Amino acid sequence: MLKEKVLKTIKKFQLIPKGSKVLVALSGGPDSVTLLHVLLSLKEELQIEVFAAHLNHMLRGEESERDERFVKELCKKWNVPLLTGRVNVKEISKGRNVEAVARDVRYKFLNEKLKEIDGNLIATGHTASDLLETVLLNLAKGAGVKGLRGFLPKRDRIVRPLFEVTREEVEAYVKEKGLPFVVDSSNLSTEYERNLLRLKVVPVLKEINPSVETAVLRTTEILRDVEEFLELSVEPLLREFLKDGKFCIPLTEFKKLHDALKKELITRAYRALTGESLSYENVSSVISLLRKEGYKEVELSKGFIAYRDQRELCIQRKEEGDVKPFYFEVRELPAKVDTPVGTLFFEKDRGKPVVSYEEFKEKGIIIRSRKPGDRLIFRRFSKPLKKFLIEKKVPAKERDKLPIVISGDRIIWIPGLYRAYINDTHVSYVGVRFEKSDSKGFDTGREDKAESSGTC
Repeated sequence: MLKEKVLKTIKKFQLIPKGSKVLVALSGGPDSVTLLHVLLSLKEELQIEVFAAHLNHMLRGEESERDERFVKELCKKWNVPLLTGRVNVKEISKGRNVEAVARDVRYKFLNEKLKEIDGNLIATGHTASDLLETVLLNLAKGAGVKGLRGFLPKRDRIVRPLFEVTREEVEAYVKEKGLPFVVDSSNLSTEYERNLLRLKVVPVLKEINPSVETAVLRTTEILRDVEEFLELSVEPLLREFLKDGKFCIPLTEFKKLHDALKKELITRAYRALTGESLSYENVSSVISLLRKEGYKEVELSKGFIAYRDQRELCIQRKEEGDVKPFYFEVRELPAKVDTPVGTLFFEKDRGKPVVSYEEFKEKGIIIRSRKPGDRLIFRRFSKPLKKFLIEKKVPAKERDKLPIVISGDRIIWIPGLYRAYINDTHVSYVGVRFEKSDSKGFDTGREDKAESSGTC
């Protein structure tokens, strides 16, 4: 029965194409021994070559040596090519989680050995019971769709033919076939989280539902479908808005998405940029930017930040002295605009006049960072903004922080540096007031001198 069940799983998930070279991760425990035995019995039917690999982690002294001797004898008896290795995991852990280090080292070893045999797939002995424990562990720690669906029957070159087989079925199989195996004594210690679940929590769940693994398999199948739907839905958005090492999406586009898609898009964009997962707290902090006004940013991990201005939500690497492009539009008064160096307040007939009210009603006001080709208009000539800022001795690292105030296609004001000519015969005007932020910025104390010498 178990052999037929495994074959059904292999076909259902298309785990092992015909002609594959399959490397079995063989620890010597009942799961991996069962996996090797079943694949050998299906060898002709699947038209595959079967190899085995064993890594001695050197964590359990003589017991680890015993395991290595056992798999060597087993593979010799079953005529299976065996590749072995030894790594002192405790020595290389250096304070890190030993289980996590052992896992990383093991998969690195398996991938190396797969290349040595020019193989196609690595088969591991993970069962439905392991899936149950993984889901419970992730649930206890807090997880999204990906965490709650647990590991997959196939991921890249790793396949799990025992994915729908329970531990009880494995135990019955090794007993029926009289298969030898070794027992890892560390599996009996409740010092490890997974063992605690296996020994204390799962038995209680089985009292409620003896087929709890089957129930979890159904649930994770649903979650895999949900995950696939989310991924397919955000893929076009990633292709469109993930470019040049950063992700930027117009707020109008982002706000139209369902909350689940927003979170998935942020998570996928961050993973595409960093190769890492984004915590629930970080995802929530990015979403919270939508409820704020003006320029706002939040720090993520791996040296990345997320920020929003009036037009876009972006995720990108935070560089020392780096300033993100920003853009805001004012159509109604009074208005408040937060910029990287301070806050601008626009009011009718109050503050420093920058544009007539009549022109404002027609064209509005735009506040943005500088762009190539920007020019300042004086009474009898014009000048490139870049040249003007150099003449005013504005430090290069501060220039992209300057809020450039635009009316139509002309620059009308730069706080502390420039104010375009405004006809004082107008009865009503739009005035501006600037409050410098606590962050480092240009010296607004030079404003009066700059305006008297640099405007018309």
